[in-house]
Amino acid sequence: MIFAHFLLAIVQRVLSASVTVDNVVVSKIGKGILIFAAVAPGDTVTEIDRMANKLVKTRFWDDAETGHKWRASVKDIGGEVLCGKS
Repeated sequence: MIFAHFLLAIVQRVLSASVTVDNVVVSKIGKGILIFAAVAPGDTVTEIDRMANKLVKTRFWDDAETGHKWRASVKDIGGEVLCGKS
């Protein structure tokens, strides 16, 4: 039996997002991406870094200058990233 090992993440574009614990905001961002990452025992730092680098380069926004769809990443727009893990 062969088992594939891969990381999972749910990504959402946001205008703002925050994490609240016991009615206290512990982290918040403006425009950017919210990532829910499923990290499991055995996942390596190299794998997690590769996923993070891929997500910040993924084109989620339209290009502001040309209007072309899906041409700008969170880095390109100067956006922020909020990541939570399970």
